[in-house]
Amino acid sequence: MEVITRHIMKTGKRLIIFLLLVILVGGSHLLYAQPNTLYFMKGIPQTKDLNPARPGIKGGFYFSMPLFSKLDLAANTNNWAYNDLIHRGTNNIPLNNTLSNVNHDLSDSLVIDLDKFSEKTGNKNFFYESAALTILEGGYKNDKNFYAFSLSEREFAQFFFHKNLIDLINYGNYPYVGQTYYSGNMGMGAQHYLEFAFNYSHDLDKKLTVGAAAKILFGMGAVQTKKVSFKATTPANGEYLDATAIGRVNISAPVDFDYNPGNGLISSVNSLPNYSLKNYLSNFRNPGIAVDLGFAYRVNTRTELSASVIDLGMIGWRSHVTRLNESGNFLFSGINLNDLNQNPLVIDALDVLGREVKTAFAPDTTGTSFSTLLPAKIYFGVDYKLSNTVSVSGLSRVRIIGSTVRTSLTATANAYLLNGLSLTASYSVMESTFDNLGLGVGIKTGPFQIYAATDNLISPFFPAKARNMNLRIGINFIFNDDIPTGKSGRSLNSNCHCPY
Repeated sequence: MEVITRHIMKTGKRLIIFLLLVILVGGSHLLYAQPNTLYFMKGIPQTKDLNPARPGIKGGFYFSMPLFSKLDLAANTNNWAYNDLIHRGTNNIPLNNTLSNVNHDLSDSLVIDLDKFSEKTGNKNFFYESAALTILEGGYKNDKNFYAFSLSEREFAQFFFHKNLIDLINYGNYPYVGQTYYSGNMGMGAQHYLEFAFNYSHDLDKKLTVGAAAKILFGMGAVQTKKVSFKATTPANGEYLDATAIGRVNISAPVDFDYNPGNGLISSVNSLPNYSLKNYLSNFRNPGIAVDLGFAYRVNTRTELSASVIDLGMIGWRSHVTRLNESGNFLFSGINLNDLNQNPLVIDALDVLGREVKTAFAPDTTGTSFSTLLPAKIYFGVDYKLSNTVSVSGLSRVRIIGSTVRTSLTATANAYLLNGLSLTASYSVMESTFDNLGLGVGIKTGPFQIYAATDNLISPFFPAKARNMNLRIGINFIFNDDIPTGKSGRSLNSNCHCPY
């Protein structure tokens, strides 16, 4: 039984490590969360995305470059990084994870360090990534009113797990002999959808501006898990493993699940026949709605207070829906290695275990609709003018994903210099990390404007150590905007939220 258990745990390690690699490496190419640095940038129309009451133009109209109006990329964890799991070895490292105490020279190799990873992770851990591409965008500011529209494609995914899962992979079930092991909640949520957004803001008077955005959403694909966990009990003599698993998975995707008629298990997953990328992108059977709300209040000629709620909404999923309900129990006693009637090969033991699991945990599959919430954001900001061209600001962001709430704090210095040069430097505290130095730059020449913003300049240069990464970049064409240069001497807090 001990030999079998060790081999099972070794196989489990490989599977979980593979999943983590997919998340850390495969998911990183889709790094949608706007940088906090963008919120107080001057002369950038897209500041409305973080607060619809803060359009970045004083007057006239703008449109963004088609297919590259703006690109948002983001990824972050709860203070653990890629190299906490995988890093270069040393010339004297014990291979604990291969059941060997012999030291080896691994200075020229990458090693999987589950001990370090366990130390860096907390009880509740997550990896979050998001991406958004705005295909079309334009806006118009006339006196006290601002109007804008945009068409964007967005996706985000979050994987979460408990520290207990890493410890089980690393140490096996030996520490839990005579007691019950609980994995903690684990799972993921992912959504891919189109967004049509319509923005409006109005200057009620010289002090107060209010704004809102109505968003029509069309979902293309989603995965949602609920209360996925398992527990296992091993008696003091280690003779058997008593395991129980529960959970639910909702899927909306253009795939077919084939089932074994004998046991009802999923035998294969296949894409729908004759289903093209065009069919996927033009799927309007999963409607949703969301709103942005915001205000900006000028306390005096130097101070402005603002707040907003972004992406308050949901999507209802109806097309190509599959639900997997998992609830079962099995008792595994291993095989008797002394019984000549049983082949004592470990692979046969795994076959026995596999049959037990399949019998106990055959999923109950029913197609039905489900709904998902968007990851809502709440912003609170204060901006204080130091001169006609420079201000300092503070911003708090609360991000809500399901039952998870995350808060970040950002301090910025903002300037609008020369003719159309916007600069913002930022420092942020995010997910218990304190090394987030950000930068925002906007350059306008004639009607042409290009801008970029990030909350962490260091991460792209050291991606293996990164815990927070985001980037916003875009190109605008702005016309008839009455924007004086920073030399004009006009107030930074005029009747619009511009640097003039």
